[in-house]
Amino acid sequence: MESYMWWTEEQKKFAEEVHAFVKEVMPRDAETRWTREFPWDIFQKIGERGFTGAGIPKEYGGLGLGATGACIAAEAFCRMPGPGRVFVGNMLGGLRQLIEYGTEEQKKSMLPRIAKGELGAIVITEPFAGTDAAAIETTAKREGDVYILNGKKRYIVSAGVAKRHMVYARTSDNPEDIRNYRHLTAFILEKGAPGFSVEKINEIIGFENIQNGVLNFDKVPVPVENRVGQEGEGWRVMTAGLNFERTLISASVVGWIGELLRNAVPYAQRRVQFGRPTIDIPANQFKIADLIVKTKMARLMTYYTAYLWDLGVDITVESNVAKVFNCESAMQASIDAIQVMGGDGVTPFYPIEEIMNVAKVEHIAGGTMEACRLVIFRTALRQMAEDLKMQRRVIHPTLGVPIPGKTEKMKEIDEEKLLAALAEDYRVNPGLFISREDIRELFDVDNAALDELLISLEKKGFVKLYRTKKGIELAKATYEGLNRAHPPEYYRWFPSWINNGKDRIF
Repeated sequence: MESYMWWTEEQKKFAEEVHAFVKEVMPRDAETRWTREFPWDIFQKIGERGFTGAGIPKEYGGLGLGATGACIAAEAFCRMPGPGRVFVGNMLGGLRQLIEYGTEEQKKSMLPRIAKGELGAIVITEPFAGTDAAAIETTAKREGDVYILNGKKRYIVSAGVAKRHMVYARTSDNPEDIRNYRHLTAFILEKGAPGFSVEKINEIIGFENIQNGVLNFDKVPVPVENRVGQEGEGWRVMTAGLNFERTLISASVVGWIGELLRNAVPYAQRRVQFGRPTIDIPANQFKIADLIVKTKMARLMTYYTAYLWDLGVDITVESNVAKVFNCESAMQASIDAIQVMGGDGVTPFYPIEEIMNVAKVEHIAGGTMEACRLVIFRTALRQMAEDLKMQRRVIHPTLGVPIPGKTEKMKEIDEEKLLAALAEDYRVNPGLFISREDIRELFDVDNAALDELLISLEKKGFVKLYRTKKGIELAKATYEGLNRAHPPEYYRWFPSWINNGKDRIF
């Protein structure tokens, strides 16, 4: 397994150990896929070796290898897609939530259990609340020292076999709380609680021997001390968990793409068609090269994100970027590997079709591609706001074309000066509105005075405004306003080569 220069010696040694372990248990994993057994014995061995403690601090019974160590384990275990996904989503389920929001008592109680391999479950999705997780309908009403849970959850991996469950429920219907995402709360629910049952087991592609189901909560009591974070902090707890899960899913994908390579390359070296091994066919060489590209890029993206985790950097953008890029890469990589292997690639006698199935599942699980892209869009634009400011451009005095430049801020402003500025902006950016922030960079004016001038010009038909709930956001001069500011000659511009052709313009 390739390591990176920023890995510690402990992390490098751990990578060798966990990959060697996976090779030992892969035959047993293959058996369980055919018999559809839940691979309890594999999970027991994982726990006995302490692999689930990779991301847990040593003071809580873990190995202290950070997010990097957890990703190393996830990559290795996902050479076995089913058990690997359970390792990521269940054995490590709730880990980050507890580290960031758990009380000291919860950490001392729960983290050693995770380190020993206990199965858990992340319980978010409901029949009527999927990607729209804020619309959760399962409720938790406090009655003294307990909360009473009522509702349903679905698509829960390890339903029925998990011992601990990180459950998110609605604790407020106050409109203000809902607007501020303060209406949800996170809880740890133990298996066997009164009123807690499995309603249904689903059949999910790629997880044929891994249970996935619907959970029912009928007046289930949850002790107050099992609340993770404060009441109303559930959204923040959930987000912390999802960002970590998405990082681990990205590591899982690295394991899958690597397994595609391990199968497609030796296969093509031994499959002879047209008098030569199919690996000598350029079309297959291109596909294998693409598999290598995706493997390299996916690993770099994953372990860079994990490294930032370990440095304490906010990785909201990076974890979502990694999930989108890696999961989409895995889907295309599996299709390419199947194409290299032909008909054998779509049979269960090779692991390629199983990887394609789980790759598709990961387009949905842990946050859909669309949900991740929304997080990227909203968060990255905020984080990158300074870098994404529109560059100020001005008209070159002799060339008459827009170039990067500065303008002096004017202390005085009136309708005529404002309209002239909008007309000048038309010359620079003829298809765009100008933002109020851009206008305030041109004039020393407060928001109230600027609004008054813009509204006055709008009433006269010289300006068109774009408004949001916050007020006036954008403005542009109308055609009438452009004519008011300057005569038509002011806006004219022709390339130098056309000046000699007097019959070409009018």
